[in-house]
Formats: sequence, structure tokens, C-alpha cells
Amino acid sequence: MTAIPCARLPASMSRATCVHDTWGMFDKKAQAEALILADEGSGNVVDTDIHGVDWDHHKFILEVRPAGEDSFRVETKAKVPIFSHPHPGDLVKVTFDPKNHKTEIQIEGDPRYDPKLIRASEKQQRAATAEALLNGAPVPGAPGIVHRVDHEPRWKVPATCPECGARVDQPTESMADHPACLYCAKPLPCEPVR
Repeated sequence: MTAIPCARLPASMSRATCVHDTWGMFDKKAQAEALILADEGSGNVVDTDIHGVDWDHHKFILEVRPAGEDSFRVETKAKVPIFSHPHPGDLVKVTFDPKNHKTEIQIEGDPRYDPKLIRASEKQQRAATAEALLNGAPVPGAPGIVHRVDHEPRWKVPATCPECGARVDQPTESMADHPACLYCAKPLPCEPVR
């Protein structure tokens, strides 16, 4: 929408219909990734949404890493789902004000924390499992059936990624063919387990 200054309104328009286009004027937020350094705990305020998801207010200490700029540390509050909230070592998407560094964690759209995406993923997994079973897949964990599963780790991997500092999912990456950081996709240093 293009704003028309009130002083130059056509005679057919009154001052009551004058619209000042200020959208975006105060909305100068930048996006970045941030590393959760600490979860300072709950603010003891719990809301429940219409889907039955309990939301809690947490205070986090973050290291914000804007592209092409120096990183900075900041404390921020965020409304997060109780059962799927960020933890120290997690990399998250944030928006921040470059002037005062006021930062907001973006829960919506993150498949690890967004309850809507988690519900959709679980529904899809249930449908895929049902479809596989209906098409003759073996029943997982059925009595009398012995499945040999190798649960021994193949690799020793670090607890944090040396490239980006994100927490490494050690149980998963120690079993992977090629261990890599989930967040920056760089290969992880690893040693074979003997």
C-alpha cells in the first residue's frame, strides 16, 4: 500500500480515511542462528493452547551468531512447549534487533520444538507404519520373533561439534555410516570403536 500524505488528499477522501503506512518502519529485525548456552529455568507461568499443549516461559542465555558479523551473548525469555523446548547446546533460529540486541527464539517452524510440526510428523509416522504393516512388513517386537539388532556403537564422536559448537546426538552419530553435525552438516571427528 502506498501512503498518501493527508495534506494532499483528493477532495473525495476525508481525513478519516487517511492511512499512514508505518508498517515495517519499526520492524528492523535481523535473523540469525544462536547457540543455547544455558536454560535459566521456568518462570512458572504455564498456558495451555486449544490443542492441549502446555507452554512454559523460560529464560535462556544465547550466543547469537549473525552472518558476517561478530557474535554476541544475550539473555532472553521465550514461551516454549514444556515437552519439546530447546536445551543447552541446541542451535536455534532467532530474530534480533541490531541496535539493542533484543532477541526472540523462533519456535514456530522448527521441527524439533513446534508442536504443530511434531503432531504432523507423528501422524505421518503412524500412517507409514500402518501402511507397512498392511503390506506385509514384519511386526516389530512381536512375541516369539527374534530380531538381531546391533546396538554397539561404531564410532567415538565428540559431545559438541568442533565447527559450530552444537550439541552432537552421540547415540545416533556413533552408529552412523558417516558421522556429521546435524546443524552445520560438517563431518565429525571420530575414531572406530574396537
